[in-house]
Amino acid sequence: MTRLRLTCVYGGVFMTAGTVLLAVVHLLAGQAVSRGSEPVLNMGPGTSVVLVTTACPPPRDTAPAAPCPAPRRQQPRDPLMASTLLILAALGPLSIAAGYVTAGCALSPVRRMTLDARRACRQNAP
Repeated sequence: MTRLRLTCVYGGVFMTAGTVLLAVVHLLAGQAVSRGSEPVLNMGPGTSVVLVTTACPPPRDTAPAAPCPAPRRQQPRDPLMASTLLILAALGPLSIAAGYVTAGCALSPVRRMTLDARRACRQNAP
């Protein structure tokens, strides 16, 4: 009964830590994906870095050209969320297994002391 309780406690700790780590990684990856081709380093005021050519045609006459509309990004079906949910589903059984092993390690000295005490009682009994 004690091992089951300790397994639940340690498994909950492992699950919480794993979920927090997974959430941080998911948020950082989502932020990196949403930035896309924005420059990472600023080259200085007034200079721009173009990583992708635009689809705007160059102006043919001397009239000022209308500003080119920014291309809209298509929102993906969020493959990060699918991966995150898959890892989260695997995290449950893994955290229970880790909690079970940790509970066994925590109870091992107690079990040894109990066995030693029982042996000592049997040897001293008439």
